[in-house]
Amino acid sequence: MDAVQNTIQQANLASLLGLHLGLSLLGAVASNPTYNIPIFFFGIWAYNYRESNSPLKTFTGVLGFSIFLDLIWLYLHGGNPQEESGFGFAKFFTIISLLIKPLSVYSGINNLKERGDTLNAGNWSDAPGAFPSGGYQNVRDGDSAEFA
Repeated sequence: MDAVQNTIQQANLASLLGLHLGLSLLGAVASNPTYNIPIFFFGIWAYNYRESNSPLKTFTGVLGFSIFLDLIWLYLHGGNPQEESGFGFAKFFTIISLLIKPLSVYSGINNLKERGDTLNAGNWSDAPGAFPSGGYQNVRDGDSAEFA
């Protein structure tokens, strides 16, 4: 168990994203989940974006949700209903990518922790355009002679 845990902790998110993208592109020879390729491109951008942790946090959540979507896709399309040639090849790469996704989510969470993120969902005062947590801000002082 310790060997598995050490491997997971040493996994580099950038390498995992490259692996996922390659698997998704190889799986694109036949019908496969079309949402995976844009998710992994976004993940590569979010990993390299250092000004804020929000994109990486969003990517980690979307990647976790895509595990659920992959399971639904495999349930609905796993039997090759369209009799498509090359489907088994694409399905193989989709399943390999699905098996690696939990490792990538864990690596994304570790990456967020390394960047100093607290992993909380935030509150309403953190939302764009929200009022500060102390209430409304005064635009001007109503008693000022300047605005009379």
